[in-house]
Amino acid sequence: MSDQLTDEQAQELMDSIITQCEAMELLPEQILDGLGRSLMSAANAFDKKQVTVSISGFGSCKVDLD
Repeated sequence: MSDQLTDEQAQELMDSIITQCEAMELLPEQILDGLGRSLMSAANAFDKKQVTVSISGFGSCKVDLD
């Protein structure tokens, strides 16, 4: 099994997140805050001090835990 999601899995996960954010009537800043907290929490839960997500031609995101 690959360490990365397939494009279809990523889209399904994003769709679920969007649906939940809409149901909670979150503002864009709240969504970004929640996503950031979720990524840090997941990294901590899996005992990872650094996590980098990169999408070629799009961008990247890096988490560094203290």
